[in-house]
Amino acid sequence: MYSKEQKSTALKVFHQTNSVSVTIRILGYPTRRQLYTWIAAENMMKRERKQLPRFANPPEHPRNPPLDVKLDAIKRCFEHGENIKYVSEDIGYSRASIYQWRKRYLKEGTLGLMNNKNIPPGELKEGTKPTESSASSSHEVAELKNQMLEMQMEIDILKETINVLKKDPGIDQTALSNREKAVIIDALKTKYSLPRLLETLNLSKSSYYYQEKVLS
Repeated sequence: MYSKEQKSTALKVFHQTNSVSVTIRILGYPTRRQLYTWIAAENMMKRERKQLPRFANPPEHPRNPPLDVKLDAIKRCFEHGENIKYVSEDIGYSRASIYQWRKRYLKEGTLGLMNNKNIPPGELKEGTKPTESSASSSHEVAELKNQMLEMQMEIDILKETINVLKKDPGIDQTALSNREKAVIIDALKTKYSLPRLLETLNLSKSSYYYQEKVLS
């Protein structure tokens, strides 16, 4: 039997990692079936609070949404860091759809998200130079990838904080000591650049090397 605190912690880690397997690996509990049950119960409570009626794609909610809806959803989830489940419930399209939109956007840019109705007819010209909009799209893709890297790094830092330092998942990372920050950096510096880790954990290079000397 799990306590309310254990249940709350498991759901918190799940929302931070967005993965059942990772949550169980980090905490060592509960079973997959139990965690899915908690997630389903939480979703049911939120739906009841919202009291949103379900419709089968009315005119204002088409099966294939317009471009601006897709772009806004992607930016909310992968640029601004909003929870994908919440965004999905807010716009009325599944999480799978949002992931698919992101995949198409990363592969083909804005064009990959456009419906046939969004693409104006016109003559196709071979060898056309990239337009300003396509250059802007490439910049947005690079920015989106950087945001995703930042999010993954924050998740990895959380894992190390829980696994190595045995800290509570809700701990404020700024409250970590310089020694603890150095331990986390040592665990992740083969995956991420040292300057990026130092900046994220708000630790100066001199303090890091001092801790390295003390720990060695």
